[in-house]
Amino acid sequence: MIRHLILDWAGTLADDRALTLAATNDTLAHFGAAPVDEATYRREFTLPVERFYRRFIGDLPREQIDAVFFGHFAQRMAQSELFAEVPALLHICRLRGVALSICSSVPTDILDGLLTRLGLREFFRHIGGGAADKIPVLQQIVASAPFRPDETLYVGDTPHDIDAAHAAQVIAGAALYGYATEERLRAARPDHAFQSVRDIIDLIDREHLLAHERRVIATVGGLLVADTGELLLIRTAKWSGRWGLPGGKIDYGETMLDAYRREMREETGIEVEHAAWLCIQDCIESPEFTQPRHFLLINYVSRLAGRPEPRKNYESAQIGWFSPAQVADMDLNQPTRAAIALASGQGLLNR
Repeated sequence: MIRHLILDWAGTLADDRALTLAATNDTLAHFGAAPVDEATYRREFTLPVERFYRRFIGDLPREQIDAVFFGHFAQRMAQSELFAEVPALLHICRLRGVALSICSSVPTDILDGLLTRLGLREFFRHIGGGAADKIPVLQQIVASAPFRPDETLYVGDTPHDIDAAHAAQVIAGAALYGYATEERLRAARPDHAFQSVRDIIDLIDREHLLAHERRVIATVGGLLVADTGELLLIRTAKWSGRWGLPGGKIDYGETMLDAYRREMREETGIEVEHAAWLCIQDCIESPEFTQPRHFLLINYVSRLAGRPEPRKNYESAQIGWFSPAQVADMDLNQPTRAAIALASGQGLLNR
């Protein structure tokens, strides 16, 4: 469940792309460079900003660039407007008990002025402004908050925002409606991609519904088996720190196999082509799971070519390949132990 939502400002909450582009071109003009058009800006802008400006004005200190840019930005900040559904998002988060913070490259004093003018300051528990490099700033916000990283969603509109979320091991959300192109954002591997602020609201509401309504939740999971006979397992906070199978919820309109392949890709970084049916397990308010849930656990077995290197996501504290002998001594959650025993009894784990 998402309990902490951290948001970028420009291009994510504020519909200020034209304002920012104008301040950027004023900055380029200040240093004797030609202006850029919006398509170039969306295609090339990145943080830290000196990487973007280097092509046009050479190597200048970030502080020198920021002094000029934010001087022009501050002159225009009265023009800053929110995306239409931002007030609804903030009120929904308050209603659902989701804490709100900001992580932005815009200096804190300018952000405070904007939030005060717009009547929004009271909504945010933390304002992380002046984040020229968002990776350390976001990590600091996450570390200081009383929420687990896998309960924290950071939404931004540049590839650097997605990189920062991955570095902080939180859920990475891409605001496709902001500054960067959709192609660049998707290439950064976000966990969620939002076409609009409405999509963020919908995710918060879905998470709240699953957490508070007594519903049966269908999930898919997989026993991934390497050529060596080793099994891929992950250790997660949501299963009380025990080891288990990679997997997750089936999205509306998704087939079981499509969900299985997506979840394996998202949780392990491994593309799975072939899957053998294993079983469906009842999992009703397991004491091993951190919250009371009624799951239907749909499990497959996939044998992989070689022993691909896994990549963990925000849900995983650890991930790795383990031999059957090692697995026998591990602290597995009960559904995983039962699934492995069933697959072994059917010969599905034999090399």
